[in-house]
Amino acid sequence: MKYAILSADELFISLGELKALLKRPFSYVTGIAIFDGEAKNIARRSSTIKAIGEILAISDNPKEINDALKGKCFSIKPNVIMNSDKDLFSVLYKEIVDGVKFSKKCDKLDLIFTDGVILAGIRQEERDSKSLQAHAKKPYSQSGTMDAYTSRLLVNLANPEKTILDPFAGVGSILIEASWLGYNCIGGDIDSKMIEKTKYNLKHFNYECQIIQEDISNLPIKENSVDAIVTDPPYGRSVNARDVKFDELYESLFFNSAEVLKKGGKLVFATDSKFDWRDKIKSSGLKVDSIHFIYLHKSLSRGIYVVEKT
Repeated sequence: MKYAILSADELFISLGELKALLKRPFSYVTGIAIFDGEAKNIARRSSTIKAIGEILAISDNPKEINDALKGKCFSIKPNVIMNSDKDLFSVLYKEIVDGVKFSKKCDKLDLIFTDGVILAGIRQEERDSKSLQAHAKKPYSQSGTMDAYTSRLLVNLANPEKTILDPFAGVGSILIEASWLGYNCIGGDIDSKMIEKTKYNLKHFNYECQIIQEDISNLPIKENSVDAIVTDPPYGRSVNARDVKFDELYESLFFNSAEVLKKGGKLVFATDSKFDWRDKIKSSGLKVDSIHFIYLHKSLSRGIYVVEKT
């Protein structure tokens, strides 16, 4: 049996990412998901899943945990999910690790306390934070550019078979993550300057995507040819500066997505959380699977829509 350590900051969207990548049922206690079967590369490729491992023992009785660990050697990583439980766990910890050997050379042991339950497991895989940190330092960026963590999250929520299209590529944040994850990627933008910046950023990391100049109202993409559309459409000043009507831009995104997506394909996009696009999405023939929210700062929270072509 496996466990996944989820992001404490964004628990619900972390569950959404795990659901998209795992594609099978799992149970949940605060901060931790538990499931059967293999999970290779899920933590490594994720944005919000910190680690995945194999459960050695799970119990509300510290003696039962100690029985599974005693006499063995571990590099222990304690993790108390709820801060209010730290004092209680410090008392239980002494009993749990009695007779256990400690060494950094030994297997990493996650010792997790949540919802009154202790979970001990061997860590097998971790999120590749180094690649995310590297992508954050792309040569071209600008105000409002989506960060690497959110960009990878959106790609994983779509989790397509092969091909991803970003029709509002900007400086290429989503395309960078799509390429790193091994997808065929197509990026477009109406602004030729943005296209050049996207190409430069991709080249900086030795990534390749097909880049085209296009208008969302008339995508030069064949019908039913794309597995997923993952994008961060402009809003606010960036829309007004282009003399584009806000509603029309999103309507074009929805109706064109319905044309170019394959059956079962996903449209995943970010927007200001104050807008509700459910009726317009429905009128385009698409179906909303889920909506997630990410707090950025006091004046902006992002809504993340996961939409399917049925």
